[in-house]
Amino acid sequence: MNADTEFKEGDHNDFITYLYSDSPKNAGEVKLELPLTTPDKNLGLHEFEQLLMIFVDGLKYFYGENGKVDINKLTEKDIQKVNSYFLSMNYEVCLDIFPTMNEYKFKHPNYFKDQKHITNDTELKDYYYEVYGHNNCVFRISFKNL
Repeated sequence: MNADTEFKEGDHNDFITYLYSDSPKNAGEVKLELPLTTPDKNLGLHEFEQLLMIFVDGLKYFYGENGKVDINKLTEKDIQKVNSYFLSMNYEVCLDIFPTMNEYKFKHPNYFKDQKHITNDTELKDYYYEVYGHNNCVFRISFKNL
């Protein structure tokens, strides 16, 4: 942090409005603080959960209708737009799309769904979330810390 650091206080919704209501800031300009509320929780899991909420809320902010987003209607350009805001926080949104189950690549374990496999060595990059679209299309979302 330097003398020019501007601190913003507020709840999750205030942060979403702050982040997405203007053009994306430069890479690393937004410093995200994610204090653990449960001391024994894995930091990577906590970070993933928070980033997933910020990602979904960004999609809702730009492309939502009645608080929902149809992932089947999103384009690569739409995802890149939200990713540009993540870059301002020094994160990258990683989206793998498997158009059919024939192209689907299994990845185990799914730490987000099956948390008993989490160890002290499990990091942010190990977590992912999958959403199923039309015709068994699978969207796998993960995040990378830059």
